[in-house]
Amino acid sequence: MLSAERREAIKQKINVEQRVLIRDLCTEFATSPVTIRKDLNYLEKKGVLTKVHGGGILKQSVMDTLSISEKENIHLKEKERIAHYAEGLINKGDVIILDSGFTAIHIARRLKIRSGITIITNGLNVANELVGSDNELILVGGVFNKKTFGLSGEFAENVIINSVADKLFLGVDGVDCNKGLTAYNYEEAKLNRLMIKAASETILIADSTKFGKRAMGFICHIQEVDKIITDKGIDRMYLDEIKQLGIDIKLV
Repeated sequence: MLSAERREAIKQKINVEQRVLIRDLCTEFATSPVTIRKDLNYLEKKGVLTKVHGGGILKQSVMDTLSISEKENIHLKEKERIAHYAEGLINKGDVIILDSGFTAIHIARRLKIRSGITIITNGLNVANELVGSDNELILVGGVFNKKTFGLSGEFAENVIINSVADKLFLGVDGVDCNKGLTAYNYEEAKLNRLMIKAASETILIADSTKFGKRAMGFICHIQEVDKIITDKGIDRMYLDEIKQLGIDIKLV
C-alpha cells in the first residue's frame, strides 16, 4: 500500500471512530510504529487529527462539521453499553438529571418504557425521547445550542439551582486526571457545575475516546465524580490513574 493510500485510510478511520491507536494501525496496515507516527504527523499538519499518547484523536474543528446524527453514531455500540449499565442504576422514585450528551439520549430511550422517575434535562434531544412516557419530565429551558441540542444560560441555571436530584448522569468532552472534566461550551460547562451541586451522586458517562482529552470549559475535578462508566477501550494508563484516585470505575 502506498503511503498516500494508507494515510487516506487512516483519515477515514478516524472520521468514523474519532480515535486511532498506533498499535492497532500497525497491525491493520502491517507496518512499523515509526511509519504510523509519520502518518499521524502528516495528518496532524493537515488539520485532520491531534496527536495524543499512543495515537491520535479527531480534531474538534473536523467534529464541528459533522451533523448531529453523524456524531450520535460515533462509537454507537460503546454508548449503548454505557447507557444500558447506567439505566440499571436508576430506581423507581428517583429524581435524576440527564445532560444533553449523546449517551444521555440512549439512557432516555431505555427510560421511556419505565415509569415513576423524574427526569430533569437541558437536552432537547433527550426530552424528545421521553415524550409520551409515564415519567415526569422537566425541561430546564434557556438558550438553544444547535451544535449540542443543549439549553443553557441564566434561565436553565435557575431551574437547576432550585432542584434537588438523586443522581446526575454527566457526559463531557474531555477527561483528564490533572485538568479534570471539561466541555467545549463555557455556558454548558457552567450549567454542568450546577448540576453536580444539585445531585447527591455524580456518575460520569463517557466513552474511552474522551480520556486524555481537554476542552476549554472547566466543569469539575475528577475527584468530584462518584462513579465512572466507560468502555473497555480505555487506555491502561488512564485506568490506573483513576483507580489510584480511588474512584469507582465500571468498564462495559
